[in-house]
Amino acid sequence: MTTQTKNTPYQVGDIFYSSWGYEQTNVTFWQIVKLTEKTAWFRPVKKQTIDIHTSMSGTTAPIQNEFIDYPLAKTKDSIVRKRINPNHPNELYGNRSWDTFYRYDGKPVYESSYY
Repeated sequence: MTTQTKNTPYQVGDIFYSSWGYEQTNVTFWQIVKLTEKTAWFRPVKKQTIDIHTSMSGTTAPIQNEFIDYPLAKTKDSIVRKRINPNHPNELYGNRSWDTFYRYDGKPVYESSYY
């Protein structure tokens, strides 16, 4: 496993998040677990509630190195592979609603739900 790769703006351990939904905002945090010059592998991590705004909304943050399963990934250990685009270092785009990843900046992320 590579911890730092030349010519990429990332390191193993960096956190990204995906945020998607129609009537609610689903947030999943992802940690880079493997890295090459052109590809990053991400695994989902647990999140913690930071602030509750209403009974159905608030902010959340990742818990680094506490890995979870993510059924939508449909892969072993929920690991998702992304190609690195040097023109967009803070976003890694996917072709499904849940898999565009944004670099986590350390600030709580808004989420909402109906349960």
